[in-house]
Amino acid sequence: MSLTVKTNELLEALQQTIKVIPSRSTLPILGCAYFEFSDQQMKIRSTNLETSISVNVPYKGEQPEEPISIPINRLLEITANIKDPNIEFDFSTKNTLKIKTTNGSFNISGQDYKEFPSDPTMKESISLTINTQKLLEIINFTKTSASKDELKPALQGVLLKINNSQILGVSTDGHRLSRIITENENNLNQELEIIAPIKFLTILSSFINKTENIKFEISSNYMSLSYKNISLFSKIIKDTYPDYEKVIPLDNNKTLTVDKKNLTEAIKRVSIFSNRATKQITFNINSNKLEIKTEDAENAASGKERMECLFNSDEDLKIGFNASFILEAANTTTGEKIKLFLNNPLSAAIISEKNEKTKTDKLILLMPIRLND
Repeated sequence: MSLTVKTNELLEALQQTIKVIPSRSTLPILGCAYFEFSDQQMKIRSTNLETSISVNVPYKGEQPEEPISIPINRLLEITANIKDPNIEFDFSTKNTLKIKTTNGSFNISGQDYKEFPSDPTMKESISLTINTQKLLEIINFTKTSASKDELKPALQGVLLKINNSQILGVSTDGHRLSRIITENENNLNQELEIIAPIKFLTILSSFINKTENIKFEISSNYMSLSYKNISLFSKIIKDTYPDYEKVIPLDNNKTLTVDKKNLTEAIKRVSIFSNRATKQITFNINSNKLEIKTEDAENAASGKERMECLFNSDEDLKIGFNASFILEAANTTTGEKIKLFLNNPLSAAIISEKNEKTKTDKLILLMPIRLND
């Protein structure tokens, strides 16, 4: 038995589903995409046991009697290199997919489809509708601060606190923190607090349209959504999120104001000469001059630049930062000027930005690097 599918639609579906395939796994089945068929629709699903994604692709032809699990990397690679507008799938051999084109044929051996993990059933879920433009703003603002440390599962996600008036999103890796508060335009009869995995949110942001609303189903352990021909499913991180409010200083009364473009360009140049491990740069600040300096003693490299600034303190301040963190923080701000609220060399720096038009309140916290001198 065989069926045909449009090459571009298959390619787009595989490019979406491969996003959750783990780079390393002791389970070969997780390197596969699971294909099942009904009513001229082919559902392609993949999972890493934490997040799964499925995409529906229409086909024409006979419906296979059983699902099939096929290694997705090889299938994606051959699909990307087929020039025919349509591809024929032949399922006459068990656990084998035969791909036919105008001038060739290719065989891919699969795994036992019965080994492929199924998505758990969500029980007693609640529905939540969120404006996608606001959701994308939350994701883009918080994603760089989320931790990659597998020993800190709570920090690998974004804390979302939602009520009938606002949505709050927080992420931190222990060295920096991003917090955003935005208006909730959809009434919610209860307060909701979850830790959404950053992997789930990043995948989600790759295919949603910012002009539409998106509907989530959220249970005690899982969250899911369906959007056009794509379904996305994820475990919720069940851990205690740290009390982030305690680390936000309330006494940063020294304000550094500087042109954002000049600052970011100078940091990019100076950081070329920084230590590759620490990426440490030093801010030497006085009332009207900011000197950005770095030194890599191991490689006998150094660099510095000066620029104009405004600093509202009579006392000079010397403070160290990770150059990459400063740049990422600056890129999330929208104004031509950037303000850093400071206190002393050991206290966290704050960048804050409020937009009355969009009713959005953004805050970034950057922990300083302790200076040796």
